[in-house]
Amino acid sequence: MKKTRSVAMLLCLVTILTLFMSIPAFADENGVDKVTLGKVTANALNLRQEKSTSSKVLTVIPEGTKIAIAEKDGDGWSKVMIGGYVGYVSSKYITTLEDGDANLSYGKLVGEVVYVREGPGTSYPIEAALVEGSYMKITGIEKGWFKVETLGGKYEGYMHPNYILPVKRTEVEGEPEPEPKKTSSSSSSSKKTSSSNKQSSSGATKADKLISIAKQYLGVPYVWGGASPKGFDCGGFTKYCYNKIGTKLPHTGQYNYGTKVKYSNLKKGDLVFFSSSGSRSISHVGIYISGGKFIHASSPGDDVKIDTLASGYYYSHFVTARRILK
Repeated sequence: MKKTRSVAMLLCLVTILTLFMSIPAFADENGVDKVTLGKVTANALNLRQEKSTSSKVLTVIPEGTKIAIAEKDGDGWSKVMIGGYVGYVSSKYITTLEDGDANLSYGKLVGEVVYVREGPGTSYPIEAALVEGSYMKITGIEKGWFKVETLGGKYEGYMHPNYILPVKRTEVEGEPEPEPKKTSSSSSSSKKTSSSNKQSSSGATKADKLISIAKQYLGVPYVWGGASPKGFDCGGFTKYCYNKIGTKLPHTGQYNYGTKVKYSNLKKGDLVFFSSSGSRSISHVGIYISGGKFIHASSPGDDVKIDTLASGYYYSHFVTARRILK
């Protein structure tokens, strides 16, 4: 017990610059190999410092908030993370969700060199190699790994939870975009990517900006004929986002623009088109954001969201893609 308290006190010193006290260790201290996505079902759930109803309340989590779950104990407590806070909640007031996107927290990298990979596993190519102390935004969970992106959105990918220390947004304000560390592994990966990427550096930069803009409107409701932040339909959403980066598109007929791209060659910013019927007629459009995902104004009764293109409904209804950004 004394050893556990000593470790906790030492880790607290690491985040002494944050505004509120929290327990920074999330997955690594308990040998947790993966994290899962969860949601709070209580009206207001107390996040406690330790597994006890008499323990200090670190913060109160509103109903419906998505959280990261590191472990669920048999004693009725779960270790969770949200907004830079790490602590314990009663397991009966959270439910486990399928993998997906969620605004979970910011994180500080621990480890001399930490890899951001293109997929949730060590077999995936390295997107970037970042130095210890760099800051990232944690944007979701997939197959036990955190989905992350750098502060300016230049790099995005996946990171094992053992190498990222949750921190609050107040700690990262004013921090610069982290510079990648040059290593033999990352250099090899970069050369491979460069040789196969048909987008120019200018096109890639615009694509990053486009995706950053598109993500600002997650949760905006679907409105038939809508083309503004008050409400979008699918074509209105893609038109609005592209117009924001200076590329004019019409509301309909966007598949007539740019150059055709095969599914296997999709890049960030490409328009992806779908058919709701068995024919090849276009009925839906979204913006590819990498990692087998795309963002779109979904359908009546729904909103702007991120969905997978790698499997399921949208994979089977995919028709074509167009590259607008060169």
